[in-house]
Amino acid sequence: DEPTAVLTESEADQLLATMKQLAAKGIAILFISHRLDEVMELANKITVLRDGEVVQTLDRSEVTVELMAELMIGRTLGEEGKAGRTRELETESVLSIKDLHVDMPGESTHGVDLEVHRGEIFGIGGLAGQGKLGISNGIMGLYPSRGEVLFQGKKIPLGDPAQVLATGLAFVSEDRRGVGLLLDQSIEDNIAFSACQIQGKFLKGSGPLAQFDRKTARTYAEADIKGFDIRCRGPQQPVRRLSGGNQQKVCLARAFALEPKMLFVSEPTRGVDVGAKDRVLKLLVELNRDKGITIVVTSSELGELRRICDRIAIIDRGQVAGILAPNAPDVEFGLLMGGERR
Repeated sequence: DEPTAVLTESEADQLLATMKQLAAKGIAILFISHRLDEVMELANKITVLRDGEVVQTLDRSEVTVELMAELMIGRTLGEEGKAGRTRELETESVLSIKDLHVDMPGESTHGVDLEVHRGEIFGIGGLAGQGKLGISNGIMGLYPSRGEVLFQGKKIPLGDPAQVLATGLAFVSEDRRGVGLLLDQSIEDNIAFSACQIQGKFLKGSGPLAQFDRKTARTYAEADIKGFDIRCRGPQQPVRRLSGGNQQKVCLARAFALEPKMLFVSEPTRGVDVGAKDRVLKLLVELNRDKGITIVVTSSELGELRRICDRIAIIDRGQVAGILAPNAPDVEFGLLMGGERR
């Protein structure tokens, strides 16, 4: 099962050669991999699975890399999803990432280079464990990282979340319950927390005598509950009691209380129902369009990225395999996810 994931190229070649020798001696091998070139080199029969179901089983002689890529991605995207967003983009780079290495367990990166344009929704996709989640987590200082990240021409201080937030970046984590929320606190406390801590908002008085301004925070939260369509009993309700979709809306509201210039959002629809997924994605588009905020969305759901993003980078083995338009052919996305470089 993905035996070459942690190997160098030469080590992987040695392993594949050894597996061929074992097969020649009559030992059956079930080889699981997303790397299409390895499957093509090794396998006699190839079965493609998608969303937990068998799509097709074929003899090696019947298969091409392009066919495997198409079977992996499938044709399940609606026309809206394939169309993506067609608009003129600014060419000015607002975020420049050079040689970014992030030591995030299971999602490490090994020299990521990216340029994000001002005002766009930039997507980051790829298979699980290939490093896509490491990019935003590393930039925001949640895991050890090194490299150079420039935001609006100024270097981001890697490894210091408070300083990163102070530069105008905000982050909605994929770990909603573990990192994104104070589960036993109220909706109003969650929305106000980061802005209060980083920017001194929702405080009355100054210095060590400053106190939390409950009235202002409640008024602000009530407006967000309406604006983000948070289904709840009121601003004092603990977020633990909310559904996954409404918890995610609280995370977005908390990030926007910082009035960020740029927002990172990881796995925005993970663990939420279909209706909430649609609302969360529409919220991201509305916030980008109405407030002009640049958004970087990391997601395992390629269809969602193709629906809302202007460009999509596919991450494989901790590096950028390629960047595609949302309406690029299915096969192109499949090839990049399968280890092909563009």
